Formats: sequence, structure tokens, C-alpha cells
Amino acid sequence: MTDLRGKLARLFQGAGPTETETSSVELVSPAHPDEARRARIAGLRALIAEKERVDRNSLRTKPLARAVPRDRGLPGTVEETPLGPLHRVTNYLLPGHRHGRIAIADALRARASSMAALALDPTLAEIDPSRMLFLDTETTGLSGGTGTLPFLIGMAWFEDESLKVEQLLLRRPGEEAPMLTRLAERFAWASCVVTYNGKSFDWPLLRTRAVMNRVRVPAPRAHLDLLHASRRVFGARVGSARLVTMEEAVLGMHRERDIDGAEIPALYWTFVRNSEGHVLVPVIEHNANDLVALAALVAVLDERWSAPAAHHDPEDRVSIARVAIRGEHHRFALEVASRVADEDPPPRIAYEALTVGADAARKLKEPHTELSLLSRAIDLCGDHPKVRDAHLRMAICLEHRHRDPKRALTHAELAGEDARRHARLTRKIERKERAKQRRPRAG
Repeated sequence: MTDLRGKLARLFQGAGPTETETSSVELVSPAHPDEARRARIAGLRALIAEKERVDRNSLRTKPLARAVPRDRGLPGTVEETPLGPLHRVTNYLLPGHRHGRIAIADALRARASSMAALALDPTLAEIDPSRMLFLDTETTGLSGGTGTLPFLIGMAWFEDESLKVEQLLLRRPGEEAPMLTRLAERFAWASCVVTYNGKSFDWPLLRTRAVMNRVRVPAPRAHLDLLHASRRVFGARVGSARLVTMEEAVLGMHRERDIDGAEIPALYWTFVRNSEGHVLVPVIEHNANDLVALAALVAVLDERWSAPAAHHDPEDRVSIARVAIRGEHHRFALEVASRVADEDPPPRIAYEALTVGADAARKLKEPHTELSLLSRAIDLCGDHPKVRDAHLRMAICLEHRHRDPKRALTHAELAGEDARRHARLTRKIERKERAKQRRPRAG
């Protein structure tokens, strides 16, 4: 098309056709040169008209490309960064916001010592609770490895007493670098990262993706994984350690219309294929609820450790005493367990409280307190199968702490102990009797 218009221009300027140009168009040679030029022009115009007609017909037979808006219905804003676009969804929760029964701002008043004790991690004793970074991801699968993408990175932190929730969304695979860079900025600010199963899943995955995208994400200064702390304190009562189960049983929070986690990967790939952003709205809400639940759990765990009270579930308080023994807070464990046992709880919980208290007394080297608590446990058990365990504990206490093999043998027999213990106690009794007989009588 362009070549034809060029030829016409040269003809109008008086330039004669080249040998190549004349050979491509068949012309009648008139006698006069002007007539030849006019005939040539007419032929070229005919070629141009034919070309334009063909182009118009091709446009009619092929559908016109329709401009489709991308990511329809997707909340948030897109920010251009040196590493590419960063999609962010930001919300603020006011200081009075409650998650179930719990005011999330109470997490600001959590004691670092409580978190260190419940997590059994002394490094947490130095954290600043006002600079905790709550972190949760949504991924394309749970298998881990290089094929799993964290397509939604949810973060939350306190600004004054309001909780800011910021969620970074991967609109397309290949746009991870801006998300990971933003994550690195928050890690550098935070005194502690708070997750739920993040030590085993979220953090290793994010670290792998950072390496693959050549983005340096610093390791958290401290990492509080609430899965472990929650399971230690509430697991005996609640059973399941799933976050939504903890929410219902501990926080009094029931999510309405919450999406099943198993559906999340499929929804993301649906979004990637058709750009229908509204399909990800339930996923974004689910992730935001997880973040708020983390703040509420911090507040509850701190309260359970710092001020265990009679209105708290007795089974949870017995679990607190167990954790205290593991963290070598033996006096605290004895006080908590003894208080539960004195409140006349159900027999099963009372037995647990008495035996945990006896363990704490043993650690404190208070054998008389240990013996008293074990005696109460035996009286409480009656014919229950657990009475054998209580008799065994009593036999060990009498043999090693009270040096009373005779009474220890009685309890060992009631516990159905093995022959080796029976023989050892019998020998100790005989030696004690012989020593008694050799002792000179007074006067």
C-alpha cells in the first residue's frame, strides 16, 4: 500500500517509472507520453482501491479486539515500584474493635515475659509488644517447595491503638519481588513476628520465594508461633489446634460465611485465568480475620499466664501449670495447680491438678508437699484406672525422697509394679532392719 502511494507521488513529480515498477503493472502504450503517464496513474489508483476494498472486507470477517478491564471487582490499589506493580489492600480497625469477646487492643498490653514463658523461648522476653508484626499467608497449595506461591501476604501491626491491616496480593505469577520487598521493610521495623504455624510453613516458604526472586528478606528478630503456645494452654480442652477452632472455643468468635481453606488455591487460579477480582474477596476477608485472631490470641494468652483466675477454665489453668514446670517456673506452677485442686473441679481435672502440683513440689524439693498432694490424688481416684499411676508416683516419692522403703513397697504392690522394683525395695527393707538390730540399745 505504501509502495503504491510512493509510486504515485513520483509520477506526479514527473519522475519516470523504473524497469521494476513497469514490469509489475500491465499497461497499454499510447503514442503520446502524457497519455502514458495518465494511464499509469489510473492503473495504480485502481490497485490502491482494490487494496483498500480487501482490507475493509478482512475487518468485517475478523472480530474487533475488545478491551477487557483487568481485575474487575478486586479491592485495593496498585502502586508502581522500581520492581514492578504492588497491589495493596489496606484497612484500619479502631481501638474498640473486638474479635469475639476479646478487645484486640489488649494485645498492646501483653507482657513480653508472658510470651517468652508460654513459647518456651527466652529470646521473646526482649520484644516490644507495640511493634509486633502479625503475619499470615494464603498460598497456591500446602505441599511447600518451589512450586508453591504465596499469592496473598497479610500483615498487621498497631499504630497507636488502632490495628492496621495491609494485604499484598500477587495479581500474576512473576510479580512477587515488590511484595517481598515490602515484607522486608516491615520485618526490619518489627521487634517480633507473630504467626500461627509460621515457623513450619509461612516463614520457610517466604524465605524460599525471596531467594528465588533475589530479594533479601531479613530473618525476624524474634518469632512467636502461637500454634505451639495455644496448643500447650488450650489443647487439652479444645482438642483441635486449628485456628478457627481456637477462635470459637477460646475467643468466642464464630465466622459467618467463611471460606474453606481447601478452596482457596482453586479460587486464585480462577482469578488468574479470567481477572474476575470478586472471586478473591472471600479469600482476602479470610486472611484479614486470621490476622485479627492472632492479635486477640496474644491478649488472651497473656491474661491466662499473668493473672490466672477462678473464672478461667480449670483445665486451661492446669495446662498453664504444666507449661510453667517446663519453663522452670515451679513455684508458680505449684500455686496454680493447688488453687485448681482446692476449687473442687471435676475429678479428672482435680487429679491432673494434684499430680501436676506434686511434680512442681518435687522440682522445688518439697517432699512433704509432694506426698500430701499424691495422697489426695489416691483418695480421689478410688477404683479409677489412674489410681495405679498415683500409687506408683507415691512409691517413688517414698523410696527416694522420704527413704521409707516399707511404705513404698506397699504402694508399689498396689501399682502392680514389676519384680525388679519389688526386689529392690525388699532388699532395702531388710538392710534397714538389720541396721536397726545392730544399733546398740540405750542404757
